[in-house]
Amino acid sequence: MDRENSGIRFAKWILRPALVILLAAILWHYFSGLRLTLVLEKIRAIGPAAFVIVLPYGVVFLAESLAWRLTIRKDPLPRIVPVFLLRMATDALAYSIPGGVAVAEPMRPVLLRRECGVDMTEGIGSCIITKINIAVAQAVYILIGFSLVVVLYPDVAEQFGPGGGTRGLVAVALSLTIAVLLITLPFSGRRMEQVARALGHIPLRPLRRLLAKGEPYILRLDEHVGRFARDHTGRFVLSLLFSFCAWVTVGVETFIILKFLGADPTITEAVALESTASLFRIVFFFLPGGLGASEVGFVTLLVAFGFPDPITLAAAYIAVKRLKEAGWILAGYAVFWYLGFNPFRKSDRPAGAAHQGIRRSGYGN
Repeated sequence: MDRENSGIRFAKWILRPALVILLAAILWHYFSGLRLTLVLEKIRAIGPAAFVIVLPYGVVFLAESLAWRLTIRKDPLPRIVPVFLLRMATDALAYSIPGGVAVAEPMRPVLLRRECGVDMTEGIGSCIITKINIAVAQAVYILIGFSLVVVLYPDVAEQFGPGGGTRGLVAVALSLTIAVLLITLPFSGRRMEQVARALGHIPLRPLRRLLAKGEPYILRLDEHVGRFARDHTGRFVLSLLFSFCAWVTVGVETFIILKFLGADPTITEAVALESTASLFRIVFFFLPGGLGASEVGFVTLLVAFGFPDPITLAAAYIAVKRLKEAGWILAGYAVFWYLGFNPFRKSDRPAGAAHQGIRRSGYGN
């Protein structure tokens, strides 16, 4: 137990700050000689068309809301408008505070019950299925983005590690295919139970204790998620498609922003840019909205692709992207205000009834 606690303390007090310092050093290397006047000129040149930049993110929320709604086993299904508002509000929380995902995810089934009358157990199950679907869609999106880089931009692929040609394509495809297979294990039957039992043969006492404690939850997860994929195959596949459409829309948004900033990107460059940025956000998940990590990905790729004046373009792109996200975050908090729900007040936080609902449903930890 002491070793486990020391590992957690190391990650919290040493590893995380070290990674943040590394990101800050990389950004300083790129932006130390930046001329802010040139950045402002690029942003001002967008003019009234800036309103268009806000729209794709709304489409992302709509696609994710449709994907979420399809995973709810309630007859009739909730209306799309409240589901959209709940998605927008909880995403605002997830992307604006440290560890926001840990707060926002348990809050979704609570709000779903409060606003749409969905049973807590069903709400938790739908959130898990939706999360898996979005993760699968993201893995496929990253696979497509990196494959495009390997095939169309071999020089860039060499800089980022996979390499060009068949070797790079196989490396990317193999790694991400394995990721997709692991993520989708719960949909193919009692796979999580089988994996847990296989891990139980490893002679590590802390791991075995953890598996024994989580066994009831693993069994219930297998039952709920696996049955949904089998009993509602059409809705499951459609939910996956909507999740993938959300990621494609993010790439389109990047293409639009770069166009408005005076660059001449291709859609493949935009998809590659967002794919790499999403990988950085996964690695630095503990940073709100991937702040700093996404920026490193953006500027590194813009330089690698050889855009004219890439540092100025990257700074303008990052500023526009973050301002857009800040606008949607404010809109999300406005939804909380409209619902009369304070996500920061203990009495409104899902620590009581929600936690009990999670334990009853078996979706713990």
